Amino acid sequence: MSELFPPAPTTPTLFDEPVSFIVRVIDTETAGLRLEEDAVIEIGSVDLDLVTGAIFNPMQTFCDPGGAVISDGARRVHQITDEMLVGAPPFSDAVKPFNTETYAAQRADFDRSRLRLTGRWLCTHKLALRAFPNVRAHGLQSLVKYVPLDLSSVDQMLAGLHPHRALFDAVCTAVLLRRIAEELTPHCHDLSDFLERAEKVSNEPALLAKLRFGRHKGIPIREVPTDYLQWLVAEPEMNADAVFTAKRQLALRQFRGERAPPSANG
Repeated sequence: MSELFPPAPTTPTLFDEPVSFIVRVIDTETAGLRLEEDAVIEIGSVDLDLVTGAIFNPMQTFCDPGGAVISDGARRVHQITDEMLVGAPPFSDAVKPFNTETYAAQRADFDRSRLRLTGRWLCTHKLALRAFPNVRAHGLQSLVKYVPLDLSSVDQMLAGLHPHRALFDAVCTAVLLRRIAEELTPHCHDLSDFLERAEKVSNEPALLAKLRFGRHKGIPIREVPTDYLQWLVAEPEMNADAVFTAKRQLALRQFRGERAPPSANG
C-alpha cells in the first residue's frame, strides 16, 4: 500500500496551524457542453467529519443557466428540466454558501473547474484507485456496488433523489470518502498526514489499475509487458493517466528488481 499512497513532502513551519478535518463533499450537474460554454445548473454538498465519520449539513440549489442550453445527453442523465430551473439564482449567488476550506468530489477536476472555489481539493476517483485498485470499475455507482459501500446511514438524505442528481451523488461520494479514509489512514501518521497525501494524489494524474485501451485493455497493470509500458511512455500525445501509470509501474519494477512480464512481441 505504501507505493499506492506514498508520503507527501511537507514544508516545516514555526507556527501551529490548526487543521480542519471537515470536508465539504460536493457535486455539480451542468448543461453538458464544453467547459468554456458550460453552465452549472445544480450544486449539492454534504459535510464529512473525518474524525467521527459523521455526514451532515446537506445543501442543494439549482442555478440559472444564464441562457446556456441543456444538451439532450445531459438532460437524460440528470433529468433536470427547464421548468425546475425557473426562479433559480444566478451561479455567482448560488455558489457562495458552499465556500469552505477543503472540498472533495468524485471527479474533482470537473467540479473544481466549474465551481472555481479556492481551497484544498480531494478527488475520490483518484483516491479510490489507490484504496481499491482491484475493484471492477471506479465510477461512483460502480464503487457503491463493488466495494461495496453501506448507504444505510444516509438513507434519509437520499430519500426522493436518484443517481446523477447533485445531492444524491454528493452523499454517495461522502460515504466513499469515509470508506477511503478508513482504508488509507492506518497507513498514515495521522489525519493531517492523510490529507496531505490525499491532496498530492488528487493533483496527480490517475494511477490506473488497468489500461483502458489498446491490446492490453482490461489487463492488470502489473501484468502488462514492460516493452508495451515503455512504448506508452514514449508515445507523443498519449493519455496522461496512462503515461503516469506506466512510469510508476516501470519505476516500481526497477526498484524491486522484478523479472519483467513477457514481451508484448514474445
